[in-house]
Amino acid sequence: MKKTVLENALSALICILCFIHITGTVTAQTVSKKISPWYVCDNDCNFDDLAPLKEFIGSISVFGNPPKAFIDECHKYGIEVYHAVGGNEEAVDTPVKIKTMAESYLNDCLENGYDGIDLDFEHLDPGIRRAYSDFLYEVSKKLHGAGKKLSHCVGYYKSFHENEVLDIFYDPVVIGKTCDLVRVMCYDLYFAPGRNVKALEKRDDCQGIGPTSNYHFTKSAMAFWLKYVSKEKLIMGLPAYSNDYTMDLTGAGKQVYAAVPDSVSGNLPEPIWQYADKLHIYLYKALDGKTHLFYASDDKSTKSLLDIGDELGIFNIGFWHFGSVDSKTWTVVREWMMNR
Repeated sequence: MKKTVLENALSALICILCFIHITGTVTAQTVSKKISPWYVCDNDCNFDDLAPLKEFIGSISVFGNPPKAFIDECHKYGIEVYHAVGGNEEAVDTPVKIKTMAESYLNDCLENGYDGIDLDFEHLDPGIRRAYSDFLYEVSKKLHGAGKKLSHCVGYYKSFHENEVLDIFYDPVVIGKTCDLVRVMCYDLYFAPGRNVKALEKRDDCQGIGPTSNYHFTKSAMAFWLKYVSKEKLIMGLPAYSNDYTMDLTGAGKQVYAAVPDSVSGNLPEPIWQYADKLHIYLYKALDGKTHLFYASDDKSTKSLLDIGDELGIFNIGFWHFGSVDSKTWTVVREWMMNR
């Protein structure tokens, strides 16, 4: 008996579904998870740092001036390289300065082989917002006209959920329109060393004692930016450093680029899991003779944050910064990457 057209179509569909079930793959529609971290290039930029994860890295945002050979090696493996730049209000407060900055960014890309610019302007005066929007439009136009890209680092601050009008120097709508990548800094919820530093008066993060990030803060941050930026452009930037505080009335703290305390007197106690924040804390005696409270960014807290990516459909993550991610955390990341 001859099969009908419908029967043939159903047979083909069944074969496709069986193939997907067996191989776990779909062709053009396979979800591809990527790592897009910040990379600090000090005296020695070496592609060997990136090599073990090269198949997973979509882009890097480089602080510093890597040699052309480093950038070429990244391109060899399909890794886009953005040059991270910053500035203050005075850099963009006139149309002439804006055009000059945009031109300098383009020349930087063309002369050094960068794929784009990553803007890391932070904590500017909110009064500069209109000029900063003009700046974004001009830089975007200049870079896109030459086939280059624009990335931007953004945060999630208390004014974002306390006020109806965002008290911030950039316009999230303009960010979404002008940028190819938006790197959400899901850290500095509490900024160590904290409230005793005069330079922090302009900051809009929490003052006092607490973790640099937690599950709920990160989820709120990504949900906020999803309202303005398509998920394909978003990078969930995670911390690879921890907050450490002395337990006295000063509340003095510091950032520690490690998953465990780095100045322990005697044996390090077992960590305590904070189920609401989904992170570990250490209460320990430090070499300074004082009791310290350490909020850890480690493999287990990172795994909890990666679950947010799966839930929200955001499959591009980053770390501040690449060089401070420990081996246990990379293991968790690899497992997340392979679970496509």
